[in-house]
Amino acid sequence: MRGLTKTIRAFPAILACWLFLGATGESLAQSQRYWITFRDRGEEQVLQQTRSFAHRLGITDRALWRRAKVLPQNRLLDERDLPVADRYLQLLRAQGVRVRSTSRWFNAVSVEINPRQLESLHTLPWVASVQPVAVFKKQRPEISPIGPPFSLQKRGGTAVPEYGTSFVQLNSINVVEVHAKGITGQGVIIGMIDDGFSEHRVHPALRNINVLAEYDFIQRDDNTMRAPGEYSGQGNHGAGTLSVVGGYEEGKLIGAAYGASFLLAKTEIDSVEIQVEEDLYIEGLEWLERNGADIISSSLGYIDWYTYADLDGKTATTTNAARILARKGILLVTAMGNEGTYRDAQTRETGTMIAPADADSILSVGASFSDGEKAGFSSTGPTADGRVKPEVVAQGVSVYAMYGEGGYTFANGTSFSTPLAAGVAALVLSAHPELTPMEVRARMISTARPIDAPVPNNFTGTGMLDALEAVGFIFSTVPDEFVLFHNYPNPFNAGTTIVFGAPGVHPVELVVFNTLGQRIRTLFRGVSRPGENRIVWNDGLDDAGSTVATGLYLYRLTTPASVLSGKMLYLK
Repeated sequence: MRGLTKTIRAFPAILACWLFLGATGESLAQSQRYWITFRDRGEEQVLQQTRSFAHRLGITDRALWRRAKVLPQNRLLDERDLPVADRYLQLLRAQGVRVRSTSRWFNAVSVEINPRQLESLHTLPWVASVQPVAVFKKQRPEISPIGPPFSLQKRGGTAVPEYGTSFVQLNSINVVEVHAKGITGQGVIIGMIDDGFSEHRVHPALRNINVLAEYDFIQRDDNTMRAPGEYSGQGNHGAGTLSVVGGYEEGKLIGAAYGASFLLAKTEIDSVEIQVEEDLYIEGLEWLERNGADIISSSLGYIDWYTYADLDGKTATTTNAARILARKGILLVTAMGNEGTYRDAQTRETGTMIAPADADSILSVGASFSDGEKAGFSSTGPTADGRVKPEVVAQGVSVYAMYGEGGYTFANGTSFSTPLAAGVAALVLSAHPELTPMEVRARMISTARPIDAPVPNNFTGTGMLDALEAVGFIFSTVPDEFVLFHNYPNPFNAGTTIVFGAPGVHPVELVVFNTLGQRIRTLFRGVSRPGENRIVWNDGLDDAGSTVATGLYLYRLTTPASVLSGKMLYLK
């Protein structure tokens, strides 16, 4: 089975042309899409390193906080954050060009022009290059009939939900044990990019998840469910992947990181021809980044117009976009593809991955059975420049996922091992919010359970994910003294968690103060338990029941032996 695959070319070298684009009578059906990249950002834009300037660019405080983990304060913004010059857009539109989407990162627009217009396309002084928007054919994931449900659910005594049939896929990567520790992805924002998320507002497993924002880049509205007139399968794939990472219907399906929050980007068009194009995908990635995603789960990939030599970590457009995401503090978790084990069956050479799995700063995920054995369809490495791929594998055979308005199904593909891996990444970051994306990635790779020798290898990477080992214990033993950790998330507006470690059972008090030293909220007064203690301020209310104002607050832990404190920023 081939998974969601597509080809795109990196933006080419500068072309020398002149542009004359007048109105024509040729039908829109004859139009084709092209990238036009510009030489500069226009004369009117000057980059400023201020929060207010970032807000004008649509960059949220959460995104700035995440970027600050990997960038110095005076470089949180760069030229890639600036929009395409409006003057250039106006000049194109004045010539009858339909601008389909824009990319800040690549300083480019995708446009619709017909063959007659293309013949008249020449370089203007501000045009750097012109190149077709690449198209690929995709096939849908394999859907299996639902058989008898597995009897394995939660074990007695654990404070976790009834997993139903999803127990197998979560237990195979030790997610159940992490949930039992109270870590479910809370405080982490996962960005999902796919063909839409149909029924996510009505399906029992999805209707109660915390969706912070969603956007349909096809219809240009804020509803990522299937729109009237769209292909009947539009959004089924994305909804299935979303359920695997974030779904929650007790006794049936529990997502790997059901406590996380989500941003949903609908970018891929399902049509009779089943073709997908790159421009909306790039635009979707940029939107997810600006809106504060910590992790992006992408069960899409691109190959049909590429040669193996192009999979070198620096050629494919989506690969270059993945590298930009890493520089801005996001971990991209992406599918290896379903292209099989060998590119050439006779020579038995490997290297069947799809872009952007060839990027060097992401987590590429292969598919396995629940026992760790590699799935035959799962794509392999190495990259064209000799790097080992995939990094890890997770179950991608008979993964239990939602389907339709209230049903469930089994699905196969790296499309479904990927959201499981993204869920593990969210669990790690939830437990350790101070980690950078590369540190989260390193934990997941280094703690995976080896499957095949040598390790790593181009079939299963370092092995099967192990969420329990990747998360680790915040306290491997009971600490000798009280320890107070940074709250997470910070800044926050939908709740924050404060973790402290205690050497035993002692009377403690955790209080929030404003910068004037006034007591705002008593979060906890009682006795500590040995080891880890988690306190959540999830309503933004003071002791009188009123919502507190946006601003800086102090939290103070008073113990018999010490007084410990930290700072946090609340944003309405």
